[in-house]
Amino acid sequence: MSFIQIIVLAVVQGITEFLPISSSGHLILGSWLFNWPDQGLFFDAAVHVGTLAAVLIYFRREWIQMATGLAANQLVEVDDAGGAIRARMLAILIVAGTIPLVVFGPFIKDALESEFRDPTAVGWLLMGTAIALVAGELFVRKVHKTGYGIGAMKTPQGFTIGLIQTLAVFPGVSRSGVTMIAGMALGLSRESAARFSMLLATPAIAGAGVLVAMDALDSTENVDLGAAVLGAIVSGITAYFVIAGLLRLLRTGSLLPFIIYCAVTGGAVVIARAAGA
Repeated sequence: MSFIQIIVLAVVQGITEFLPISSSGHLILGSWLFNWPDQGLFFDAAVHVGTLAAVLIYFRREWIQMATGLAANQLVEVDDAGGAIRARMLAILIVAGTIPLVVFGPFIKDALESEFRDPTAVGWLLMGTAIALVAGELFVRKVHKTGYGIGAMKTPQGFTIGLIQTLAVFPGVSRSGVTMIAGMALGLSRESAARFSMLLATPAIAGAGVLVAMDALDSTENVDLGAAVLGAIVSGITAYFVIAGLLRLLRTGSLLPFIIYCAVTGGAVVIARAAGA
């Protein structure tokens, strides 16, 4: 891998992991667009570690308060406006949201993912993501004009969001996008939906990283440790600032920029592929 390829793919992973625009889809599009050789499973695992570190560091308050407060069921601050939830309830919500991915994710991935690891499929799925984001925005504006916080969530809502998260095994379907839409449809505010999506991302990213690492160990590819370390650092730093920027945007803004991006990018890819690119 060249230095440019390492930096570009790591930045792409860091940007797209938490924005509702699909990280897996963009890695496929990046390699296709620049005609780069496959970056390898070990590098994929490394950039997952970087984004995992970013979300753990950004939400360190929530994770530390939850871990230390489980025994006494203390309150955990889950937003910057003073919203709180009991530690055990937050843990239950995250576990409930992770169960569907653990149970159904591997079966969906093995059965169907290879059919969608193609730029054309990614393009169509990005346009589908744009439509879903539009639906989520319209629902929030017409039904839940303000929305509630994570502290008001119940276990079935956590499970439902986790069930929707399984769709993200398809490259081009945004994990953060579908979980945010599900949260908003269930009544969460935009920012609260994004925060819960990111908390739920922690075990999802960790699990994905472990699976990719296991596949890498079973493969015969040559491991470039330097590229992996650099990729992890760059993706982690990028992801940290993306998380902060997204939450700031959603306090007062909307998902419109991501709707436009997914629709335009997906459409351009489909047209380019139809033209023989």
